[in-house]
Amino acid sequence: MSRPSSAGSNKSTDSYSSVLSDDSYIATLKPGIDDGFKAMLNEIKMTDSERTVLKERKVQSHELKKRDPTDTARRTDWTPQMETEYAAYKAKVKELEVAKAAQEASEKLAKQSKKAGIATQEKTRQEALADDEKWLNAAVAAATARLGFMKKHPNALSTPSTQTHIKAAEDNLNSAKNALREIATQKKKIADIKKIEAAKAAAAAKAAAKGK
Repeated sequence: MSRPSSAGSNKSTDSYSSVLSDDSYIATLKPGIDDGFKAMLNEIKMTDSERTVLKERKVQSHELKKRDPTDTARRTDWTPQMETEYAAYKAKVKELEVAKAAQEASEKLAKQSKKAGIATQEKTRQEALADDEKWLNAAVAAATARLGFMKKHPNALSTPSTQTHIKAAEDNLNSAKNALREIATQKKKIADIKKIEAAKAAAAAKAAAKGK
């Protein structure tokens, strides 16, 4: 199977100043809202590496800037191992798609339960929370798998395809960010439901006490 890329596309004269500068991806995060996500990115390590997923994305983005923009030739020399690893990370991307579809379905049910009993509302919200967490894990796995493939095979793709590949990894990270935001929302809604439950129980207990 042929893939886009060609050898000798990296320029060796550039420095690593952009690697050491502020991270452009971090700059897209919202202070306060995404603080937890930022901390998470600084903890998640790449497979077989001490480099964090955040650092790996930045390094690959930096390396992309050094590549020859005219390097558009398709690779025809992929090894069977590369094909296998490519298929493996693509499987992670597919798992993310499945997880996101499940999350959307459970979130729809949770919203539809607004007028249902408290027990039903809590049940659907807990199910939605579980699917949010699966979505988060799948998004992180897809991002690390994409970046891991390019870390191992930096010249496997052409310059335009490498740029698309890095953008796709960022999209996976954004998906993880949105999942974490949704988890926070679900937890708040569940906490609100529990407050209503507690208030109703307290009112029932008070009424029962008066009736004695």
